[in-house]
Amino acid sequence: MKSIINTVTSGTLALALAATPLSTIAAPVVRTIKQTQASGTAAKLQTINVWNGHGVAISFYEIGETIKKVWLDDPSQILLDTDGCLSGLDQNCSSPGAGLIHLRRIKRVNIPGIPQTSTTLLTVITQSSSGERKAYSFRLATSNGTPKYSQVTIQNDVARGQTAPKPQLQSLVKTQQTINQIRGGIVVAVRSGWINQQDELHQRLQKLIGYLQAGDDISTATNKADVSQDLVNKLIALNNFDNLRQGNSL
Repeated sequence: MKSIINTVTSGTLALALAATPLSTIAAPVVRTIKQTQASGTAAKLQTINVWNGHGVAISFYEIGETIKKVWLDDPSQILLDTDGCLSGLDQNCSSPGAGLIHLRRIKRVNIPGIPQTSTTLLTVITQSSSGERKAYSFRLATSNGTPKYSQVTIQNDVARGQTAPKPQLQSLVKTQQTINQIRGGIVVAVRSGWINQQDELHQRLQKLIGYLQAGDDISTATNKADVSQDLVNKLIALNNFDNLRQGNSL
């Protein structure tokens, strides 16, 4: 008897799933908006829909910015709340800051002086960990029917893990010091007659310096220029010894 019940139940479930539109099953919960789409000179006004009985959250967690202030031009149909206190929304908010805004649609309330429209503007001011402030603008629209999403996430245009590493100042200074030491060693070697400026070796050393200036590390540069690391070390030692000798002669 139990097996018959299981068969009937599973068959009913399969029919129910088959009768459910695929778009409903696979409907996305989160909608993403790139940071530059909503803020900056290249931004375009993004429309966010708010449905009856279905709130929508706008999250700034992904980009690590803190919401400092918000303006909702027409609060007659949409209520606004945040996960932290904000000046202008909360009383006695000594340290304003939030990461998420929650929007909820209500039955229209007549507010004197505010014209009745189907959309309104939401302005959000955020601040990054470095203190930089940004302004975001969204068009909020009341909608009917089946909700298409429940959260809007603001994302960086480039994923944090994929951000191209910026050359560090210390690394650049160290590379320039290495280049100067190699050049100094070449000067000493030419002056001592160990290297001739017309030799192929001298040309390869100049290529080595060019690769270092282009951003290659010492290992990559020596391989490209076909110069041994041992020779580079000797040139650097020659430069340092020459500097030390000249210093002692002063």
